[in-house]
Amino acid sequence: MLSKRQSHIVDILSNEMRPVTGKDLGRALGVSDRTIRSDVEAINGEYGCELIRASRRSGYFVDHELMKAQNISSQEVIPQTAHQRCVWLIKELLFRNREINLIDLQERVFVSGYSIDNDLRKIREMILKYPGLRLVRSKNHIRLSGDEGDKRKLYKELLMEETKGNFVNLNAIAEIWKDFDLLKLEDDFAEICDKYDYRISEMEYPLIMLHAGVSIERMLNHNYVSEELADGGNQGTGKEYQIADELFARISDIYKVKLVKEEVLRFAGLLKGKDRVTEEGTAKDGDEGMERLMGDILEILKQEFDIDLSADEDFRSGIIAHIRLLMKRQQNQVTANDIYLQELKRKYPLVFEMAVRVAQCIEGYCGTRLNENEISFLALHLGAACERMNTAEQYRAVAIIPNSYIMSKPCVDKLMLRFGNRMTVVRVCTFFEERKIVQDNPDLILTTVPLKHHLGIPTVQISLFINGEDESRVFQMLNYLDKRKYHKDFVNLMERLMRKDLFHIRESMESREEILNFLCDSLYEKGLSGENFKENVFRREALSDTSFVYGFAVPHAIEPSMRESCISIMILKEPVKWGDFHVSLVVLLAIRETDNSLLKVFFDWLCNIVTDNNKFQELIQSSGYEEFMNHVIR
Repeated sequence: MLSKRQSHIVDILSNEMRPVTGKDLGRALGVSDRTIRSDVEAINGEYGCELIRASRRSGYFVDHELMKAQNISSQEVIPQTAHQRCVWLIKELLFRNREINLIDLQERVFVSGYSIDNDLRKIREMILKYPGLRLVRSKNHIRLSGDEGDKRKLYKELLMEETKGNFVNLNAIAEIWKDFDLLKLEDDFAEICDKYDYRISEMEYPLIMLHAGVSIERMLNHNYVSEELADGGNQGTGKEYQIADELFARISDIYKVKLVKEEVLRFAGLLKGKDRVTEEGTAKDGDEGMERLMGDILEILKQEFDIDLSADEDFRSGIIAHIRLLMKRQQNQVTANDIYLQELKRKYPLVFEMAVRVAQCIEGYCGTRLNENEISFLALHLGAACERMNTAEQYRAVAIIPNSYIMSKPCVDKLMLRFGNRMTVVRVCTFFEERKIVQDNPDLILTTVPLKHHLGIPTVQISLFINGEDESRVFQMLNYLDKRKYHKDFVNLMERLMRKDLFHIRESMESREEILNFLCDSLYEKGLSGENFKENVFRREALSDTSFVYGFAVPHAIEPSMRESCISIMILKEPVKWGDFHVSLVVLLAIRETDNSLLKVFFDWLCNIVTDNNKFQELIQSSGYEEFMNHVIR
């Protein structure tokens, strides 16, 4: 009988897509590589076959065919790095278990209680920005308590971080497979598409290459699509079929695998699924049942995960094509072959979690249970859609570099290394052509040569080799774009918080106590604050004065007790002594605990105001609410 550690070795290797060295296995399980070697011998002896094989160059790997033959099942492996464990724990607490037993967890991941404590500390740091969430530990159990809205925000943040740069990064995708060169395949595919004058959106390339990589992986392991398509007579024609046929002919020649027509048809169907303007696709997309299903899927993603993909037509068409293929397999009583997408499940657990939920919705529509292979394909579509959301939040840049590709690529690579989290270069041009620039709809233009134009698009001149001054200019431009982009949101926020009925101008007031009584009573009378709000404001004031040398005060409660977030303003024509300073502007902060993120926006604005005496004087000399707000939001 296998020990727990030996069973865990089988689980790890069966979940990995590539060999694992003895040193890495030992590090994960807290033992030496010699112990790993002994465990592997014991495992093979227990099963009476070479279930786990070893390569001196690459490490240990499991024979999946033998696992199937002996009906050996493996459990899901919890990720071994600290960050991956933290994400896994959060996912479990959000969706799987109300509580997690820490003793059981140590046994499952083979790490010490000290390591688990470090993981919990990191999780607490990760959720600091969500005041409504708390990681509660009770003896040997942990749970995540708090506001459901904050839980969704946390999940969305982790999800966006998980997909960032992965589902549109062909280099990252290519690393999944070591037995073939996916980047070379992409070159061949692009060449064939050019030959047939076939255009595919750049955002679609990574998803298509993922599908192609899965196909090659399956074929290398002698697993082929063997389904009879209902309308197969019409499938072997068209530009998509010609492209797929030529691509798979090259794959067959390079990797010496059998060329199977069903594989070609399958890939051609994938390409056709990207063409949403065909008459056939338009007619089918009008099916009311499918429309309702897509509506349900989009609503689930929005309500349960705070992910809005309603405007993403690529996601919609991809999911519809996948569901139709699934229903065709069901009609012909064919199950999907193994597609070895465990790597996807392991590396992107949050995307996979969404896919599981979408699969449940589809199961109700199709009347059949989806296995993990089907769910993995759904995860590909979801990951690509989330990546598009990430990219949509970045600024789009066009680079004008009149040099060869060899010279321009290092320039663009350096820009993306430095600013890739804030912008993406959508096109590199050797010359400026207004029509093409307008088509790309960029937020800014980067150019290595002097450039004058009339498009109204911010333009930054940089050098080909990107020095510190160039980085500074690009950085300043991105900050300017941020300010312009978020100005409308800022205006809406300040108008919501600084309401007209909470704005007061007084010639004079006797004391800060009189001011605080007036402002707090006003909030309570309007039903905005709880009974304890005024008491908490005075308790905070008793600890230390909230006035500042610039001539303003920002009183606030020591404990949140608001029903609705707001900011009450009082301008004094005659300054009032407030602690050590004379105050002309009083800003009473009344922010709910769940809206604490608003404080950063407010203090960013306040810092800009008080460090500019002219702006501050304009504020306190305002004759009414409208004039005051004009100074705030301009």
